[in-house]
Amino acid sequence: MGKRKKVTTRDIAEALDISQSTVSMILSGRPGVSFTEGTILKVQEAALSMGYQKSSPKEIKKEKTLSESIIVLCPRLSGGYYSMMLHSIIKRAEFYHYTVFTAATFRSAQTERLYLDLLEKNHLAGIISLYPVSEIQKMNLLSRQTPVISVGDKPSACRFDSVELDSTKPGRLMGDHLISLGHSCISYVSTPISKKEIGRLHRLEGVKMSFTDHGYPAEQIEVLHQSQPAFEQYPAESAEYQNAYDLTVKALKQGTRSTAFIGNNDTAAFGIMAALADRGYKVPQDYSVCGFDNISLSSMPQLSLTTVEHASVKKGEEAVDMIYRKNSRSKEDGQPDYIIRLEYEPRLIIRNSTGRCAVR
Repeated sequence: MGKRKKVTTRDIAEALDISQSTVSMILSGRPGVSFTEGTILKVQEAALSMGYQKSSPKEIKKEKTLSESIIVLCPRLSGGYYSMMLHSIIKRAEFYHYTVFTAATFRSAQTERLYLDLLEKNHLAGIISLYPVSEIQKMNLLSRQTPVISVGDKPSACRFDSVELDSTKPGRLMGDHLISLGHSCISYVSTPISKKEIGRLHRLEGVKMSFTDHGYPAEQIEVLHQSQPAFEQYPAESAEYQNAYDLTVKALKQGTRSTAFIGNNDTAAFGIMAALADRGYKVPQDYSVCGFDNISLSSMPQLSLTTVEHASVKKGEEAVDMIYRKNSRSKEDGQPDYIIRLEYEPRLIIRNSTGRCAVR
């Protein structure tokens, strides 16, 4: 007689058509989570009737499957913003007993397709995208079988949940701040700008809106960026920094009229500051510099970067919470499946890198 197959939480979840994480948390008696009495009773009765037995710690490790895993798509693993987001996601996922895998796509549509084709063949706890992916239709299809969460500026064609940021708002905040200090000619220093890079475009649009609102022509904003092929020549781990450094050096050599520089993120702003320092300029006495994202290095006294905080850590945590809530809802409950949109308002953080416009 063959050995009887041991009943797992996955077997119970499939029998009841609910998530495996819900079954695991109910049967383990995990504190700090709540379910309806009906759901708890249903799981307990199924476990008893199917002959479920709790696994030992070693067996639990073997039982872990992709159905308890979150896949995070991000452009690159370098840079303070994405590492900050990933840490918050991983920490929150631990609370729900999810594992986290990260896929770096370098914003390549071909790489996205490879990952998404692989993911659609597996049952996952959820997918989190930290940037606007090119393969929107594939993501829309995936969201029918797996919770998909977009974090940041959301493409209009998305049909899945999002923790959003309207990046025109940070752009307006920064434009208003610099204008209040007397800066009417500025440079926006960015990584490559294209239609699919909506976060970079929206920040620039926000700055332009601020200038227009204050009666300044948008032409007084000098936009500095390189082509995608030129940008890809930089080492991935330092590309944003080096790109901003080189563009700033070029602007200075050409005799820029700008009295302030905005990096499209904090790492770019650090490259701007380094280029200015290497040419003997002081910040903010000679030029003001600012960025976006408020990564941890920005608050260091030696940098003290004026930036915009937009709840990066909170957004990562909320994305995991949304996945858990979607997986915890039983299809038998008859609840409609809504698309959720959550937005955090940005906040200007003024530090020592910005000051009154220097008289030229």
